[in-house]
Amino acid sequence: MLADLLSKSFAADLEECWERERTATPVRAFAVRLHATGCSLREIASILADLGVERSHQAIFQWVHRLADSVSDPPTAKPKRSRSTKPLSKSTVNGLGDTPQ
Repeated sequence: MLADLLSKSFAADLEECWERERTATPVRAFAVRLHATGCSLREIASILADLGVERSHQAIFQWVHRLADSVSDPPTAKPKRSRSTKPLSKSTVNGLGDTPQ
């Protein structure tokens, strides 16, 4: 199960930012994902230690920031149409242009 999770968290197109590292890329990607979910660097170091990977919180800090520097910012949502600031006319409010009775 853990192997499946690690393989899913690895993006091959980001491999160049992980050159010359002694820790396997899926483990580093898993650590970065844990940080993105809100885990602290020391918590991640503890989780990795439980999995048999001894790394310091400073190493994890470097992984997180190296990945952040190599990946562009995510796209932002843009509204498809803007909301009009004009007041509604009576015909629009009433539906078919009928006047209220």
